[in-house]
Amino acid sequence: MKRLSSLILALLLTLPTVRVFSDEALVKRLLLKINQIPYVDSHVHLAFPDPNRKANYDVLSLLNASTYVAEFTYGEDWPALKKSLAINGHHAYYRPILEAMRDLYGMGPNEELNDSNIERISKARNAAYHRPGFYDEVFRKANMVHMIDLDGGDKGQADMPSPIWHSMWNIDPSFVFIQDYDKKEKVWPIDRDQKYFKVKINNLADMEKLISTQIEAFFKRGGVGLKSTAAYFRKLDFDPAAPRGPAEKVFARVLKHESLNAKDTKLIQDYLMTCVLQACADLKKPIQFHTGNQQNWNIVENSNPLELNPLFYTGRFANARFVLLHGGYPYTKESITLARYYHPTVNLDLAWMVLYSPAAAKETLSEAIDMLDGSQLMIGTDSANLEEQYGTIKFTRRVMAEVLAEKIESGFLTEPVALQIARRILYTNAVELYGLDKK
Repeated sequence: MKRLSSLILALLLTLPTVRVFSDEALVKRLLLKINQIPYVDSHVHLAFPDPNRKANYDVLSLLNASTYVAEFTYGEDWPALKKSLAINGHHAYYRPILEAMRDLYGMGPNEELNDSNIERISKARNAAYHRPGFYDEVFRKANMVHMIDLDGGDKGQADMPSPIWHSMWNIDPSFVFIQDYDKKEKVWPIDRDQKYFKVKINNLADMEKLISTQIEAFFKRGGVGLKSTAAYFRKLDFDPAAPRGPAEKVFARVLKHESLNAKDTKLIQDYLMTCVLQACADLKKPIQFHTGNQQNWNIVENSNPLELNPLFYTGRFANARFVLLHGGYPYTKESITLARYYHPTVNLDLAWMVLYSPAAAKETLSEAIDMLDGSQLMIGTDSANLEEQYGTIKFTRRVMAEVLAEKIESGFLTEPVALQIARRILYTNAVELYGLDKK
């Protein structure tokens, strides 16, 4: 019997432990203080407000059109949507939106969408979106004071809806992925560049000048950072030593609209990316890289942040500020390690993580706090609509409170230090990295 008891004890010790907070009051106290910290959304895809737009902003339009949740809340009418919610009402993409509907449109704190409230909530949402100032109301309620919006393109600050909106420019379509005919727009990218930027590109030297001058001009207009979505289309294995001579010959073929093989395609993309990174390094500006979580039917391995390691190791772009997006999930430990050993060149943003899994976000946040310099970590929402952003900010604050409560309870952190790092992650780090006004 004694031996059996020892075996049972040994078996129990091998089982994964589930952390249960013994002091929920600590979480609530921390959350109260964390809610008072102004929040910077360091990565968002939010359409500009337009209260005069003639559209019906009902619940169906929200759950069928959102970038992420529509994959799980499908249905053209309420009966069909109700069936999908019976399957996916638990999903992490849906719960932040539901939380927003509770806070913004009069749903009860524990209320779910149902036959009796769907019409009322739809009317409330539609009325809110047609009310001038609704966006700002929601921002104030979320205590969100800055956001970096990918829908801004290469716009300057003067073209943004208000001073709290800041433009992030996805640089790949203009300056990196220029070799293939754009079937959707029915144009060669190199021709589109010449028309858009009103220049004549005769050779690689002209392209190099265009890249450096336009990136500098973007930041002078008030843009705050660049972004690359290359991982959706190829590995992140950009060669920092891509040779200019061969690249020049390949670029001449691009100007002639010639098709390239895989080797030459990679060469010209690699070389042009080094031009973009050199511009960032010269200006000491940030560039976000999509890493980790891919869209459906894509190659996950392409987004492995370890492929970027040679760009960091060379030191050539040390003055640039790389931001690894999405925590690199599922390559979170790799992302944390890269940021740890390449400070201050590399930073980590957990944008999207709370939205697609609060549980994964908590684990990654806890490890990153332990291992990274206090200036390296941020958490954007990567949300696509106002409800998604609001709910994700609210969940992010809760995740932060629970992670820090566990560290305080274990004796690892004191409460003042915990709140200090919370403020840096939610606010200060993004303000400093992107050069935003302090609130």
